[in-house]
Amino acid sequence: MCGRYSLFSSSKSLSEELGLSIDIDLSPSYNIGPSDSILTVYYNRENQSKTFSFADWGLKTPQNFHIHSRIETADTAPRFRDAWQESRSLIPANGFYEWYQDGLSKQPYYIYHKDHKPLYFAGLNFAITEEERNVVILTTEADKSINAIHSRMPLIIPAEDNEAWLSGKMSKEEAILSSRNIALEAHTVSSRVNKMIYNDTSLIEKKDPIKDDQLRLF
Repeated sequence: MCGRYSLFSSSKSLSEELGLSIDIDLSPSYNIGPSDSILTVYYNRENQSKTFSFADWGLKTPQNFHIHSRIETADTAPRFRDAWQESRSLIPANGFYEWYQDGLSKQPYYIYHKDHKPLYFAGLNFAITEEERNVVILTTEADKSINAIHSRMPLIIPAEDNEAWLSGKMSKEEAILSSRNIALEAHTVSSRVNKMIYNDTSLIEKKDPIKDDQLRLF
């Protein structure tokens, strides 16, 4: 469930939509994965304003390496409930990948906003030290438009609700309902996305599995 995603919007366009100055140059990436350092937006409670930082995607514990947390239990699970209350975040993206499994093979799909607008995944931030941050992405039941591909998807917060989410004023139930208002589309893409060494615009282009150059290598 969302083990990879893309971000190629400019810092200027994200700044305008979020109402936040992201004063850095963002390099486009079409294959962002766990352990990568990713752009996150969170609420700075000291000065009561939104800010941004980079955080490593994934939280390592003695038992596991978590890249996700289920929205249904994030507010009560001991590992996540403090971050739920105090350190919510948004992860900007242009789309994400899911893999449909038929028992024999795994077919990747690229999923994106119907109007090609940026998406904002709900996340939980963890300040390990003053300089080290980690983040996990919250997931919810898949929207009916994509649940045939996968049963789960990232919890997506509409741009107009980002303030309510980050400040902690949005309840779990409101967040789930808000996520349902995002119109998503999906198409099949090349299995090249399976390998992190590939990172180019062709990864998000529609690709007929029968004509997949990567598959023809085997």
